[in-house]
Amino acid sequence: MRGLYISICLMHFVILSNITIFDGEWNGITMWLCTGIFIVATALFISTNKKYKKQNN
Repeated sequence: MRGLYISICLMHFVILSNITIFDGEWNGITMWLCTGIFIVATALFISTNKKYKKQNN
């Protein structure tokens, strides 16, 4: 669960820095970075969830 929180914080940092530092000029790159972070976080969540379910069965 900590990994999901870290990935959400990272996604918000990417979006915030795009808006404040780059004045929204890199919207496409920002969205691709956030999508990549989301996919990695989802894979980690699924992996952790499967391990947790195996331990409890």
